[in-house]
Amino acid sequence: DIGPDPTDQIVFSVARELLSNVVRHSRATRATLTLKAVDGVRHLDVVDDGVGMTQQQAAERLTQGHIGLASQRARIEAAGGTVRILDVPQGTHISVTVPMGAPA
Repeated sequence: DIGPDPTDQIVFSVARELLSNVVRHSRATRATLTLKAVDGVRHLDVVDDGVGMTQQQAAERLTQGHIGLASQRARIEAAGGTVRILDVPQGTHISVTVPMGAPA
């Protein structure tokens, strides 16, 4: 048991946003969320089998006023972490890392 961490709230918030996006936009039939802590870093991965999303599509959605993912990315980056949209053959895979102990 690793216990509570200052980043728990931000990790929960980004997980909620990513799963909400799966439900609203992806047309997926399956999604998985994986959360683990390795060497002082939280790793969150959300993968779905839906229509997919690229970095470019995410940027275009931001220009259209869809700020959910961008605001979560800003929070993660402010805590020293990263949000990456990985290139996968089908669906979307978003990988989030954030150092534990970072102020959220």
